[in-house]
Amino acid sequence: MAESIPKRLSLSSCGAVCLAMLLAAQTGSPQTEASVPSVPTTGPNFTRAWWLKSDPDERSGFLNGLSDCMTWEAHKSGFNSTPEQMADRITSYYRSHSSASALDVADVWQKVAGPLNDRPRKPSGGEDWKNAHWYLNGDWWGQIDEDEELGYVEGYLWCVRTKEPTPHDSYSKSPIVYRDKIDVFVKANPKLGGEAVADTLRRFRDKPATSNPN
Repeated sequence: MAESIPKRLSLSSCGAVCLAMLLAAQTGSPQTEASVPSVPTTGPNFTRAWWLKSDPDERSGFLNGLSDCMTWEAHKSGFNSTPEQMADRITSYYRSHSSASALDVADVWQKVAGPLNDRPRKPSGGEDWKNAHWYLNGDWWGQIDEDEELGYVEGYLWCVRTKEPTPHDSYSKSPIVYRDKIDVFVKANPKLGGEAVADTLRRFRDKPATSNPN
């Protein structure tokens, strides 16, 4: 039962404030957590300022997540390059083009990639990967640090939320929440190390859209 307003407080002595307190005591707070709409967390603007102050491992993870989503989810061409191929180029561009502060990482990627856009993706010194999501699976996840894990989720979710014309899935929580969920799942299911991180992330999506129920 809601706590009653002390009798010595009268409406005439405290005016509108007491009236609001009285109504809240009788009917309950009009604005509860459940009534607040869930707004997707898009995170920072992934532009020049973010890139130049972020950790190199986070940048690397971000580029992997961005390219994974752009290629296999948004179906955009030109994002086959690896972080090892792209990170220094993007850094150099941002440092030499202060006027490009509003350009996001994906925009700069396309400006500096050149012929790398058309090459098959492969890890540094490794073989070509032609299967969906390349080598970005649970085994890969288990070899990277927390900053790179977070960067991957940031890049992937940012792509889903801003680069996909009609996203199939919704992710309303923050990247760090999904990073933790993926990490727990990967560690608890070592036999599923071949499952793409993108597919593991999808396990924790919001209620699926009716057009994509699987």
